[in-house]
Amino acid sequence: MISCLMITQASRLALARLALGDFAAQTHADRELVIVHDGDGAFHDELSALAAAIHAATIRIIRHPPGSRLGTLRNVAVDAAAGEYFCQWDDDDRYHPERLALQWRALCDTNASFACLCDQLHWFPARGELYWDDWNREAYPLNVVQGSLLGRRERLPRYADLARGEDTDVLLKILRNGESMARLRGAGWCSIYVCHGANTFNDVHHAAIARAKRLGHAALLQREANLRRRLAEYAPALGPLRMPHEGGALEIAG
Repeated sequence: MISCLMITQASRLALARLALGDFAAQTHADRELVIVHDGDGAFHDELSALAAAIHAATIRIIRHPPGSRLGTLRNVAVDAAAGEYFCQWDDDDRYHPERLALQWRALCDTNASFACLCDQLHWFPARGELYWDDWNREAYPLNVVQGSLLGRRERLPRYADLARGEDTDVLLKILRNGESMARLRGAGWCSIYVCHGANTFNDVHHAAIARAKRLGHAALLQREANLRRRLAEYAPALGPLRMPHEGGALEIAG
């Protein structure tokens, strides 16, 4: 079983609703979702009502006292997980129904302890722009999407008590421990980082990442047919999209 671990808060209920829906649509059958929040009782009841409407898999919700940093809340989720494997499941990102299955297969095929994506989509809904980020442009071994971590729960180090950057810290610990890492390339369409204006890092930071790592025109053309098909499989739909490149933009209807 894979335990998907999600941290959320009351101000992000609309985002969390989408993350729950994407979890429910996953094709990997043996899974659970562990949600940790530090909101009030009313928010807990709202999350519980959302979870009750989903019958595809187990969803458990843990209310934690307010005041803890993100790294500590991630440890609370890890400790509550029942699966032999875990997967980071951010409350404000979108995930294709095959995301878990793809990473699981990559981990098993290489007999690795952990698996990460090497690319992802970067979505700016306010301006309808989408980019395909190639994290393989970073130097090895940090050529991965750090927030896409999936792996053996017993091999996972503790998250540092940080408000942000805790996923980088835990990845560095994994690498220092000499753990094996499967790197899944070419499946950027299965994970969408959503820039909604209230992310841990601001839009300027994310715009810089998109400029530095985005695929160019030729690479997008090679992936266009599959990308269009995969984006159409998200529910609810993302809407009309523009994928800027050096020669103009690829237009994708909603």
